Amino acid sequence: MMMELFVLGCTGVVVFLHGANFFFHVLSQHLAVRSLRTART
Repeated sequence: MMMELFVLGCTGVVVFLHGANFFFHVLSQHLAVRSLRTART
């Protein structure tokens, strides 16, 4: 039982980190595009 919980916990942390990484990547790209647009005008 403990091993299953441990594996589930690790999987949850990995999935969470991947989701956060993807979110920050999209957010930084969006901000970069916006700052480029405002700098051009």
